[in-house]
Amino acid sequence: MKIFEKQKIFLLLVLFVFLWGFLLRVVEVANGNYLFGFDQGRDYLAAYNIVENNKLTLIGAEVGAGSAGLSGLFHGPGYYYLIALMYYLFQSDPYGGLVLMFVFGIGTLLAVYMTTKRMFGTLGGFISLVLVSISPLIVSQSRFLWNHHPSSFFIVFCLYFVYKMKDRPRLYAPLAIFTAGIIYHFELAIAVPMMIGVFLSIVFIYRIKDIRTYGYLAVGSIIAFLPMIIFEIRHGFTAVSGLWTYIFGAQSISRGIPVVRIADHFASYVNNARNSFAIEDGFLSERFYSFFIIAVIVLALMYAVRTKEKKISLFIYTQFLILIVSYGVLLFLNNSIWDYYLLHAHFIYMYLTACVFAWIWKNRDVNKYYMIAGVVTLVVFLSMAKGTSMRMYRNIKYDFYDYGGIEKIKGKKFVVDYVYDGALGKPFNVFVFVPPIYTYPYDYLFLTYGKKKYGYAPGNIKEGLAYLIIEKDPSKPWTYKGWLETVIKDGTTIDQTVLSSGHIVEKRLFENIRQ
Repeated sequence: MKIFEKQKIFLLLVLFVFLWGFLLRVVEVANGNYLFGFDQGRDYLAAYNIVENNKLTLIGAEVGAGSAGLSGLFHGPGYYYLIALMYYLFQSDPYGGLVLMFVFGIGTLLAVYMTTKRMFGTLGGFISLVLVSISPLIVSQSRFLWNHHPSSFFIVFCLYFVYKMKDRPRLYAPLAIFTAGIIYHFELAIAVPMMIGVFLSIVFIYRIKDIRTYGYLAVGSIIAFLPMIIFEIRHGFTAVSGLWTYIFGAQSISRGIPVVRIADHFASYVNNARNSFAIEDGFLSERFYSFFIIAVIVLALMYAVRTKEKKISLFIYTQFLILIVSYGVLLFLNNSIWDYYLLHAHFIYMYLTACVFAWIWKNRDVNKYYMIAGVVTLVVFLSMAKGTSMRMYRNIKYDFYDYGGIEKIKGKKFVVDYVYDGALGKPFNVFVFVPPIYTYPYDYLFLTYGKKKYGYAPGNIKEGLAYLIIEKDPSKPWTYKGWLETVIKDGTTIDQTVLSSGHIVEKRLFENIRQ
């Protein structure tokens, strides 16, 4: 009876954590008001071309959105095809893409619990679930559309296949490589280091010598990167050329890796490690979390050395190898290291924390330091509980009702409706100024939402009635004036209005006014 009662209480705890993670992630799905900016507009235009114009593609978005200095290098097209599916199912409404992100987010929670429970035991699985459920950067993946976000789902399975490699290397080693490779459809900066790290672990940690296994690894890698391979063959190996120039060109590694870059990247890695946990609004300092992570790393290495569970020790060593490889590969990047380059590192830090705590608790009778570790861990969890509670409060009090203005879909649809209503059914042209220069979100909304609702889409020529839609740059609010004085300098201004959404809308008449 006591065992049954404990199981029932534990099940209720698990369901509570799932519910908490669900509520943290569901805000934009529930209120229908989500971020729709540069990346989202670009990706939905690609989906439009796939579905409406039957323009299939072998590539996704350019790495770094074309501004990272890596010319000719693209993410895989898989994300575009997923968005195209949602485009079709939701009849061009970008809300479908948000639903997709939410499904991936909840799927990640389920996958984490199902896999880590088998890896670290019941307690380790529960701790992993708690940490992933409330991790702010993992939570945010369900709250807006972005190509990097589905990566987490595949990272979870890749790490599980790594853990299982000791059992059946011919099956799980190729699956680990293939799953890591699939991530290139969402974020190349994650896929490549993970594949290299997993491969090196197969050779040097697991010491697999079976030739057939390596044949399967090659097949898995080729299948995962097949779109890129075909694209490269058809276009003269542009990615290889661009990558070679980036790494060995006059501005790159041929002159050595600057100390400033190493220091900048190291700071990014430290922040990435801390940001894996729900540290915001807690009562512990960032410095404390830095020491906490160092302690987890040391204890994980001790666990790997002392444990008789070979699968766990090999798994821990592989996690450290993947981190080292990731940091080494990213040293070649001239730009800053963003958190979405290291999504896999978040899971590694959280998994190491879970398995270390489960190990200490399991061996509490022989470990004289378990009380200290238990108290420290309890304090950390209480701090994170406070932080995630504050996050939940803001979700309910503010985020759910946040209009968002120029950044979110309701604000953008509001300005689209405004210009259509002002045109009174007459043809008009539209010109848009946004800080990123590219006007993808408005191009998409006029092409789909506006055309479906009002029966026609505006032009973009300086003739007749025209509306200028302006988003101010928060950091440089005067820049739009230069655009008005140079790019859009003709025509007669009829009126200018600042909308409640924050948009500036100017109505103009150009020569050759249409009757």
